[in-house]
Amino acid sequence: MSTGRNIGRNFAITIICLILGMMVAWQYKSINYNESIASYENRRIETLKEDLIKLQKSNTELRTKLQKLQEEVRLYETAQAGSDEAYKNLLKELDAVRIFAGMTDVKGKGVIITLEDSFFTVIDSDILLVVNELRAAGAQAISVNDERIVAMTEIRDALPYIMVNGTQITSPITIKAIGNPEQLEHSLKMINGVIEKLQEYLKVTIKKSDEVFIPKIRDDGSVIKTNLLTPVTPK
Repeated sequence: MSTGRNIGRNFAITIICLILGMMVAWQYKSINYNESIASYENRRIETLKEDLIKLQKSNTELRTKLQKLQEEVRLYETAQAGSDEAYKNLLKELDAVRIFAGMTDVKGKGVIITLEDSFFTVIDSDILLVVNELRAAGAQAISVNDERIVAMTEIRDALPYIMVNGTQITSPITIKAIGNPEQLEHSLKMINGVIEKLQEYLKVTIKKSDEVFIPKIRDDGSVIKTNLLTPVTPK
């Protein structure tokens, strides 16, 4: 009888241990599951934070681009509004450049100087003396026998001629200059100046004029040459 009771008690204890083991195992799994869920949630939160940061950064970049585009539109609208004035200013600048380069006929007040053979023959250095003095006195345009004097003009002897812009000229030499007539004349007629020196061996006349006409440079490419030049773009 005692033995049967012991068997029953052992069986009950075994069942209880099994149940307790199952409960412990279930509890352990539950804890692991909760930890996994917590870890997943933490990872998900970190991912969401990263996504949010990326979105914020992207939003900032888009705002910057939008502001840049709005500024470009504003500048374009301003340029359009002032296009007529800008166009007029551009034409003025172009005219000034063309005049400076000798690419257009010009007229204005100035002086006309004539050099003729006398005791000696007119040579290239005589012409250069007058041209350089006129430039120093503020002449804005100069011609020699109707050859426009520009930065690339050569004035040199090629006996029996004088070469100006590749053109052969001889005495008499007519030099025209546009500028302040009084200033130009005074500069040429100074004591021991250009005219006084030239008059020692040449026949020299000078007169002021209210309308001096100076033609443009020949546009056949023989004077102004740019075929070997390449523009340098500012950095």
